[in-house]
Amino acid sequence: MDRRSLLLGRRPAPAPLPAPLPAPDPAHRPISIPVPTAGGLAPFVPTADQPWDARRARHLLRRATLSATPAAVTAALGQTPAQAADALVDAALAAPMPSVPDYAALFPPVNPTGPEQTAYNQANSAGVRAEGDAVLRDLMTLRAPGTALRERLALAWHGVLTTNLSKYNQASRLYRYWAVLRRNALGSFETLVREVGVTPAMLVYLDGTQNRVGSPNENYAREVLELFTLGVTGPDGAANYTQADITNLARALTGWQTPSSQAEALFVPARFDAGSKTIFGQTGAFTYDTAHDVLFAQRRAQIAHHTARVLYQTFVAATPNETVVAELAGVLLANGLQIHAAVRALLQSQHLMSDGALGAQIKAPADALVGLVAELGWSNPEGLFSQIRSLSTSVGFELFRPPDVAGWSPGRPWLDTSRLPLRGIATDQLVARRSEARALVASLPGAGNSPYDLVDQLADRLVAIPLPAATRAEAVTILLGGIPDYEWDPTVSAAEGRIRSVLQFLARLPEYHLV
Repeated sequence: MDRRSLLLGRRPAPAPLPAPLPAPDPAHRPISIPVPTAGGLAPFVPTADQPWDARRARHLLRRATLSATPAAVTAALGQTPAQAADALVDAALAAPMPSVPDYAALFPPVNPTGPEQTAYNQANSAGVRAEGDAVLRDLMTLRAPGTALRERLALAWHGVLTTNLSKYNQASRLYRYWAVLRRNALGSFETLVREVGVTPAMLVYLDGTQNRVGSPNENYAREVLELFTLGVTGPDGAANYTQADITNLARALTGWQTPSSQAEALFVPARFDAGSKTIFGQTGAFTYDTAHDVLFAQRRAQIAHHTARVLYQTFVAATPNETVVAELAGVLLANGLQIHAAVRALLQSQHLMSDGALGAQIKAPADALVGLVAELGWSNPEGLFSQIRSLSTSVGFELFRPPDVAGWSPGRPWLDTSRLPLRGIATDQLVARRSEARALVASLPGAGNSPYDLVDQLADRLVAIPLPAATRAEAVTILLGGIPDYEWDPTVSAAEGRIRSVLQFLARLPEYHLV
């Protein structure tokens, strides 16, 4: 059994996915996913062939914030593409942090009685749910402008600088870990890495608390190089580090403890290896801080390239365009590894707005569900938070519990033969909760008087790429429910269920799961 298998073996296995449905929905036909190849990081300039229109405005908004509400689309179209991208990044940088919750100071009782332990367990579980609600609230921009982009990036960093709640299981530690991701989501990548490594969640998850002088534990040192900052090899195929680098880095990271009754990690000098270490060819009595100095000085270009790939996969496509990644790495290097500079360049770019990038990314389950709720304009989306988390878990994305130390795999794995039908069931259940379908239609231009126009508007609202003619015709048939088109009336009570059925149909389409 390899080292990573041993690591994973110490944590509960993720819940298995439900068995595949006996037959996929007929709408789930094969579909090709575009591959973005054109353009670089030069700012997007609209042309007659590639206009700055509602379709591209929705594309920008969905890539940056998971959803494109009508108000956000209207605001974006009132600006140039560069201004719209700038506004998204500026709002994210200015967004206030959430207030510190009560569960941030919730710690396990010492020598508890049975009732005391039960009370703590209940409060801890409530704190975990509340932190999940906070993530969804910010993804839907329900608290303050700009939070959706910032939380989207925090979620992306969670999949890179990975922890798993199942191992540390403490709401207060979850809050502090996520606060580091939020606070640094668009800031310095170097600061993000330095801070996350001494969160109690990370120290427990990757066994930093077992790392001490005379008995180094290499788990965190290995992952911080292999997965968090460098990758095994660079663009030229050369190795980015050696086993000796891992061993000596682990020695430099010794000494940290996480008392269960204390908010922050504690450095214990007696557990620290004060001897000489050699890391990336540099020799000294390195500490946690000075070892990071060496890492970010000696491997800065490789770190920039690795981080650029993460950002590309977050905002563009699962398979990186290496030319654009290299450009993006250059932006990071020129801006002190400031994440917001690279995100701004990417969101403004010709590459992101090119035809090949439209519909080139597969939505993660949480993205698909959050986007659906936001774009359909629920009046009380907070009432759906627990359902969104549950449905997302049922299709393989459990918030705060990635499947392994490498996080979630982007792209095709989200649309395998078991998950795709299950995603349809999840969106069906969300739409079934909606009791305002006619109100949604009434907000559309023309108020849905034409069933054909209504299907087109709903498809434009939800789907990133144009529907085939046959699929559009099928949606119209579902909407009419057997009546002739001239009898369609969106105001009658019977229209409520027909509109909801069309929304469910559209959210089951393969096209809906592309963005």
